[in-house]
Formats: sequence, structure tokens, C-alpha cells
Amino acid sequence: MGISKKENRAAIPFYRQLRTKLIASFMVPVLCIIALGVLSYRQASSAIISNYETSVRETMDMTSQYIELVIETVRSDYDLYLSNVNISRYFAGELSDSEGNALVQSYTKEISRNVKKDASVSNLYFLSDEHPSFASATLADGALYSIYTQTPEGALADADHNTYYLFGNLSDADASLGTDSSQYSLRIAKHMGKNNAIMLLDFTPDVMTQSLSSLYLGEGSYAALVTQDGTEFYSDGTSASSSVFVGSDFYQAAVSSMESGMQYVTYNGQPYLFLYYPLASQSAMICTLIPESTILAQASGIKTVAVILVVLAVVIAALLGYFLSTRINGSIYYILRQLKKVSDGNLTIQLKSKSKDEFKLLAEGINSMTDSMKALITNVTEASDALKLAADQVTSSSRTFVTAAEDIQGAISEIESGVTLLDENSDDCLAQMDALSGKIGDVTDGTREIISLTQSTGTSITDGISSMSVLTDSTKKTSEITDNVIRAIQSLSDKSRSIGQIVESINSIARETNLLSLNASIEAARAGESGRGFAVVAEQIRQLADQSSQSAGQIQVIIDDIAKMTDTVVDIAKEAESTVEFQEKAVSQTTESFLTMDQQVHSLLDSMSNISENMQNMESARSTTLNAIESISAISAETSAGSSNVNTTVAAQRDAIKTLDAAAGTLQERAAELTGLLHRFTI
Repeated sequence: MGISKKENRAAIPFYRQLRTKLIASFMVPVLCIIALGVLSYRQASSAIISNYETSVRETMDMTSQYIELVIETVRSDYDLYLSNVNISRYFAGELSDSEGNALVQSYTKEISRNVKKDASVSNLYFLSDEHPSFASATLADGALYSIYTQTPEGALADADHNTYYLFGNLSDADASLGTDSSQYSLRIAKHMGKNNAIMLLDFTPDVMTQSLSSLYLGEGSYAALVTQDGTEFYSDGTSASSSVFVGSDFYQAAVSSMESGMQYVTYNGQPYLFLYYPLASQSAMICTLIPESTILAQASGIKTVAVILVVLAVVIAALLGYFLSTRINGSIYYILRQLKKVSDGNLTIQLKSKSKDEFKLLAEGINSMTDSMKALITNVTEASDALKLAADQVTSSSRTFVTAAEDIQGAISEIESGVTLLDENSDDCLAQMDALSGKIGDVTDGTREIISLTQSTGTSITDGISSMSVLTDSTKKTSEITDNVIRAIQSLSDKSRSIGQIVESINSIARETNLLSLNASIEAARAGESGRGFAVVAEQIRQLADQSSQSAGQIQVIIDDIAKMTDTVVDIAKEAESTVEFQEKAVSQTTESFLTMDQQVHSLLDSMSNISENMQNMESARSTTLNAIESISAISAETSAGSSNVNTTVAAQRDAIKTLDAAAGTLQERAAELTGLLHRFTI
């Protein structure tokens, strides 16, 4: 009776079924794919964030350098007005009213032309209370200097006459000056020193807008130049007194450090990347806030692709596992049902397989097995008939064996007595050879230990020779390096003397410059009032000449110290060279000693090899003799034991033959039973 599919499946728990194991096996590479996707996404996200941060920092660095370059270029172009003698005299009150009016008209036209030609500057102002102010644009009347210095920005400039201050485009004095925040982006304020006047330089909005345009970092980002007065000028051209950065804790921390950096902060409840970069020459800072979601936007695409691929891999693996397991289970259950029929005795079953894989080979193998079983059962049936006839013949032969066994027992008794005497003599000889063998073995072991120690000593000496060779090469290299150091120090000494000659030339030039300055001062004194400016220049030249002379003297002192130290180092290097030569001789002598020891050890090793060879020959001869005696003793013992055993065996053989006769009858009965069992199979 066959077995149904449900019975087969019910016999195996679900978790042990082949289908479950196969699908689980397919899930293993899928889990690896999932792990790979997660790891790849994390690494890609980390790399994207790192590259993004580096790119933004480099962009901010270039932007800050560009803004500083623009500011410094404009400032250097208009610094000449601060050092202009005529303007200084005007604000100092040294000019008459007519001269002052003429100067104002002249310089108003000049700075207006310069401002129109300069795309970076929108206005230039010179503010004063005691004298009329003038600018590149029309100004209102009044004490403009006092009006501006009463503002927070003007107060800073009025308190420090030596610093250029950079402010934003929001000022309480704009109404008095006739400007508004849309007409400029940044303003430089510089006090004019002893005179109660201030120069204001306004930058056009386009300059800062173009400079900050490269900092547009996506939707929701903020990028601005924040000045020390709290004004934020953004990349789109707008500004505010306090908006995003000013007043926040992270901005205050950045201002305190005044160093570039970045950190992740929370703004309006959302995570942002805050980067800041201070301007090196101004009290201002470029700040950016970038949403973390913007930074991870590129990595999200990788995440989506990875999730899709993982889902596809899971689905495909599950479908393949289910399909393959269904085919395999069907083939297995079909084969089990057919084999059950074979186990019931039906050998006419032939398995058929539609697939061309291993299951086809299994079906063919089972078919071949059933064919072989049919042939085997046929042969066994035929053999059972012959077995009954053979049992009768065994009974007749057993009686003949009893008579022959009695004759053999008498002959064996005579052999046993002679072999016993031979066995006793062999035992005495074997004991003496065992004692000799132990002594030869002890001598051989001692010789091997001496050879092993000699070889180890030779190896150590060889290693010592190699080390001494390396040490010799190192000593030679040290000597060469010492020679190079001495030559380099001597060359440095020569260069130092050359520098001394240059210093002497500097001193000569300083003396000549000092004489020229004195002559210029004399000529300026003769020129009177018109030579005052020239006298100031001559005085500055004289001071520079004095400073050059002092610096040259300091350089000469340093050169003298270097020369003394160079001589000292040369002496030390020469002492080191002599020490290295002594070490080289010592190393050479040690190497020769190691070579002599190596030759002696080789001679000792040859002698020990000869001794070992002779001992091995003695051991071989001893072994041959011992084996021969052992063979004699073993043969005699075996012969004696064999004689006794044969005698006993013959007696037992008689009893066994009687038992064999009884077994032959039993064999006839069993052969009849076997024939009945074989007829159960269907062939």
C-alpha cells in the first residue's frame, strides 16, 4: 500500500522540511545584500557629507579671500586722501577761506570722478564740524562729524584713530548723509588722526552680492557677511540688523573664538550645519546655515535604490526557493512511494523522471538496484537447492577427519619436546644482546647531542659574523656622514663670512642714506614753508637709515656667533670621526676572531660526524645480530606453542566434526525455510 503526499509531509515538521531549509538558505545571501546595502549607504552618506563640508569650507575660504582682496584694494586706492597734506591742512584750519573753498571744489570733483570710475565704491565722505564736509555726493549742511560720532559705529571710529572699521549698511546717520541701505552694502570708517574729521567709504551692493553669490547652498540655506555692528548682508543683496546669526548662541561662540570652523546646531527646531569663517583683516565673519536634509539629499537617492534592490532580491530569492523546493519535494515524494512498493516485495517497479537532473540519475540507480535484486534472488533460489546436497556430503567427510586427527596428534608430541630445549638457549643469548644494545644506544645519543651543540655554536658564530659585517658597513657609512657634516659646516662658515660682507655693504648704504637725508633736511630748511613736506620725508629716510644700520649691526653679531658655533661643531665632528675610525678597527678585529672560531667549529663538526658514522655502523651490526637471535627465539617459541596448539587443536577437531554432523542436519532445515521466503518476491 502506497503513502500519500499528506502522510509524507505530516511525518516531517515544517521547520525541518527541505522547502523551509532551501528558502532559508536563499535568504542568507539576501541578508548579506541587506547588510551590504546598509553599510554602503552609511559609507556613501559619510563620504558625501565629508565632501560637502570640505567643498563648502573651501568655497567660504575663497569667498573670504576675495572679499578681503576687494576691501584691501579699495582701501589702498583711497588711503592717499588720508595722507594728503593739503586735506590734512584743510581740516587743521591752516588754509584761508578762499584756499579752503578751492580745495573742497577741487577734491569734490576729483573723488566724484574716481568713484564713478570705480565699480566697487558708491560714495566717499569727509565729515567735519569745524570745516565744511565734502563728498562724492551731495551732503546736507550741519555738524556731520558730531552726527556720525553719536552713532554706535561713529563712536568706535572716534575712540580709535588708528583702526579701519568695517560696518554694515544700517546706520542712524544715513538720513543726514543723504544715503540709505539700498545704496551701499558695507562702509569703512577711519578717523583722520589729529584732525577732528572722519573718512567714510561706501561699497556698492553689487560687490558684496557677487562675492557672496557662490555661497548659495540650496533651498532653506542662509549665507551672510556679518559685521561687528551686527549687520547681516546676505547673498541675495538684503540685510538686517539682527535676523539669523546675530544673537544666537552658536554665533556668539564663533565670534569669541574668531577662528574658522563648523558645527551642527539647532535653528528653529531643525538641525543645521553652521560654518563660519572670519575675515583676517576685518572684524567681520562669513556665516552659513545649511539644513542637514539638504546635505543628505544626495545620499537619499542611494538609500532608495538600495531599498528597491534589496526588496527585489528578497522577492526573487523567495520565488526561486519556492519553485525549486516544490520540484524537489515532488520528486522525493514520488520516489518514496515507489520505494515503499519495492519494500513490500514488488520488484517489477520502474521509476520514471521527467527532469534531467540528479533525480533522473537517482531514478535510474533505483531501477538498476531492483534489477540487481531480482537477479540476486533468482541466484539464491538456485543455490538453496545445491546447499541441501552439500550438507549430506559434509556429514560423510566429517567421519574421515576424526581418523586423520588421531594420527597427527602422536607426531606432534615428539616435535614439542625438541623445540622446548631450543627455546631455552635462545632466551639466554637474547638477554646478553639486549644489554649490549643499551650501551651502544647510550653512546649514540651522547654523540648526537654533541653534534647538535656544535652545529648550534656554528650557527651562532655565522650570525655573529653577519652582524659584525653589517656593523662594519654601518661604521663606514657613519664615517662618510661625519666627513660630509664637516664639509657642510665649513661651507656654512664660508657663507657666514659672505653674509658679513653683505652686512658691511648695508652699513655703507645706510651711511650714504643718512648723508642724503641730512642734505635733504638742509635743502628743506632753505625752502622754508614749501619744503616742510620734504623735510618730513627726509626725516623718515634718516630714521630708516638708522634702523638699517642697527639691524646690520645685529646681523653682524649673529654672524659672529654662528662662526664661533661652526668652529666648535667642526672640532666636535673631527673628534667623532676619530672615534668612528677606532670603532671600525675594533669591529674588524672582532670579525677576524669570529672567523677563526668558525673554522675551528667546522673542524670539530667534521670529527664528530666521523664518530657518529662509526657509531651508526656499530648500531646497524648490533641490530642485525639482535634481529637474528630474536628470530631464532621467536621461531622456537612459535614452534613449541604451535606443537601444543596443534595437539590441542586435533583433539578439538574431533569434537568439532561431531558438531559439524549435527549442524549439517540443521542446515538442511534452514535451506528449506530460505526457499519459502524467496518465493514471496514478485520477479
